[in-house]
Amino acid sequence: MENVTLHYFPFKGLGEGIRMLLTYGGQKFEDTRIPWEQWPEFKPKTPFGQMPVLKANGKTYSQTLAVARFLGRKYGLAGENLDEAFEIDQNMDFFTEIRVKSSTPMFEQDPEVKKKLKENLEKNYLPGALKQLNEIIGQNNGHIANGKLSWGDFVIAGVYDALKNMLFQMPDMDEKFPHIKKLKDNVLSLPKVKEYVATAAPKTEM
Repeated sequence: MENVTLHYFPFKGLGEGIRMLLTYGGQKFEDTRIPWEQWPEFKPKTPFGQMPVLKANGKTYSQTLAVARFLGRKYGLAGENLDEAFEIDQNMDFFTEIRVKSSTPMFEQDPEVKKKLKENLEKNYLPGALKQLNEIIGQNNGHIANGKLSWGDFVIAGVYDALKNMLFQMPDMDEKFPHIKKLKDNVLSLPKVKEYVATAAPKTEM
């Protein structure tokens, strides 16, 4: 691909995994970070009113997992056969379920309802879901599937800090779920990714 531009907000979030995938693949790209005040103007220009949006050679690619999977196929990170590809998709769907359910309280306007949603998540859902995710990653040598690096690892590593600090608000997440932390470390220790992280700007915790 040539003339590649990634559009996302000025923090890590769902854009970071794609940034790291492009870096891993040796793809030069323009990292366009849309400030919040410019988002209402830019939003109608996106396919689904969401970011990240990847533009390459006149084509527009959207939806985080679809873009990550596309790049994974391009860089040999999407499984060697249908079964391996399915395991990545299956486990990433589970991870996405955790992320989406955990974000529900953020969009609730009623303080009392927000509080109850958050309490229910923390008591009845997150402990079991994160324990299962941690076990899956542990069984796969610090990866989301097939015991080896895949595009899914980049997505999880990219949002790890946002999950820990914002969604879960779990400062001891590294200690509670060490295999998830190991996945992040595995991705960030890749030479090209490590160099990107060291030089990327701006520095954020999300």
